[in-house]
Amino acid sequence: MEKKGYQPDAITCGTLLNFLCKIGETGVAIRLLRKLEKENFELNVVLYNTVIDSLCKDRLVNDALNLLSEMMSKGIQPDLVTYNSLVQGLCNFGRGREAATLLNEMEQRKVMPDVQTFNILVDTLCKEGRLTEAKEVFRVMI
Repeated sequence: MEKKGYQPDAITCGTLLNFLCKIGETGVAIRLLRKLEKENFELNVVLYNTVIDSLCKDRLVNDALNLLSEMMSKGIQPDLVTYNSLVQGLCNFGRGREAATLLNEMEQRKVMPDVQTFNILVDTLCKEGRLTEAKEVFRVMI
């Protein structure tokens, strides 16, 4: 694309990152993200969310959490999509306690959890036998 003189914009890059992640090429998507960063392309939360979600689905939740930290260190604030991907990723691998910590972080950052966030968390806490914590999360939800 660049060889033909076209300059990609945020939408083009987002589409390409999404495509790479959907076909299981998360590693290539990360390399593209790094290249964009090196070329001073203005990265945004949507681009990061695409890769974070894919990392979570690829069972690379620690990498996704590292990418969250990197994103925030650059002044890009996570949104509901970011947190829901991470909560789902953590819960899928029995890391409900860490997911509950993210719920607290969301509240501190004024990102309001939605029904999906609470459903994922309550379900996981119940499966982990942590019914008191599940009840507390449920109380916060209502």
